[in-house]
Amino acid sequence: MRKKWYVLFTKTGEEKKLKEAIEHIFPPDEVKPLIPRRRLMEKRQGKKIEVVRTLFPGYVFINTVMTEETYRSIKLMPVSAKLLMTDLEPAEVPPEEMKPILRLTSVSDVIGFSTGIRVGTKVKIIEGPLKDFEGIIIDVDSRKGRAKVMLDILNETKKVDLGLTVIKNLEAEL
Repeated sequence: MRKKWYVLFTKTGEEKKLKEAIEHIFPPDEVKPLIPRRRLMEKRQGKKIEVVRTLFPGYVFINTVMTEETYRSIKLMPVSAKLLMTDLEPAEVPPEEMKPILRLTSVSDVIGFSTGIRVGTKVKIIEGPLKDFEGIIIDVDSRKGRAKVMLDILNETKKVDLGLTVIKNLEAEL
């Protein structure tokens, strides 16, 4: 049988306890817990500090083959946890809904900062045939991961469509 993604509810703030309980009870190849978190900047007492917050407070995703034994073990866990259900069966999270979460958390369960690339930002191309050229962003399509950049090439201003992975924000270095 193929592993599928399911969702456990717990009390907000107890996600880590639940994840640790799962890791203690189940072998890592049987049940894999995931708590997507994000890194962000918050202002406290006039100072910006870096904090990590849970992306879905009160939820822990698990990747498993949901057998009767796995289901019973989850229900009997020492940490308060309820499985998201549809009628009488555990509800599977559709793969198309898990894809963006897994893409964002592929390296770690903490999603890093946005690169801050937006219209008007000065950028440098770091890969490809236009490497080391600098330009200004005139449009960003973050869904497609692309940006239109105005470049000065051979004494002419040209609009170039580039992937966000090949440009570097020069203003972030200041």
